Amino acid sequence: MISKTIFLAYTTPEHESLREQMMFTLFKAGFSVLPTSEMPADEHKLKSETESAIQSAGCSIHIVGSEYGRTLTSENNLSVAEWQFNQCRRRASDGHFKVFIWQPVHADHIADARQEDFLISLQHNIEANMTYTNTPSTIQLADDIRSVLEVSDKPELQLNHTEIFFVSNFTDEQTASEITDMLSDVTDIEKLLIDQDSGVDYSERTSQQMLKSKLAVVYFKESADWAIPFAQQIWKKIGGASASTPILVIGDEDPDTNREKKFSAPHVVSMIVSG
Repeated sequence: MISKTIFLAYTTPEHESLREQMMFTLFKAGFSVLPTSEMPADEHKLKSETESAIQSAGCSIHIVGSEYGRTLTSENNLSVAEWQFNQCRRRASDGHFKVFIWQPVHADHIADARQEDFLISLQHNIEANMTYTNTPSTIQLADDIRSVLEVSDKPELQLNHTEIFFVSNFTDEQTASEITDMLSDVTDIEKLLIDQDSGVDYSERTSQQMLKSKLAVVYFKESADWAIPFAQQIWKKIGGASASTPILVIGDEDPDTNREKKFSAPHVVSMIVSG
């Protein structure tokens, strides 16, 4: 069972009010948050309380901005933010703890080279169980976290890492097979043909396989009324705007009624193409 306690990392003065706003949003969403007090002035107390909070939590949120912030002399002058992140990254190596890196405001210029190096490192070294997001809304982030934790709380299925995960409906079996046969000649592909009358939990299987795929494709020709709601459901289930796997929702322009069948959202590309 994934803990509903969240470690909300201390941040720099520029984002202290946003951290407080995030804390109350999480409370309203039914989460417990640690720590709730201000950052201790004593370095030993700060580290001790942080380590204890991380061990009690199921995930962490790190608000990052343009400032490097307070440093720790006992940690070779690493910033509090960078040290906290390193502690959570090690915690995430157990496969259960989740790390959310939140950069709500893009900084055009960062005066401190240490912070610039830290941000570049964060963006280029995303590992399993980590999510990097710039959603501006605390409510959206809380909702995305809930979705990710709900997926994490499910038993793991036996799935494969792949380049493309191709999902289609039984109604479009023939045309979908033609497409996947061509794709399989040039790249790794996992296929899922959905039979809505089978009683199988395709939503759970799809969401877990997407987390192991570089791209998810939801294809439709005659099944547009199934494809769009299904894509919306899965996008939400894997984290919404914080989802790590992009989704391509692609339909055939024949029949004509498909022309208006699209789904727009962050990390989703929706297309209607010929043939």
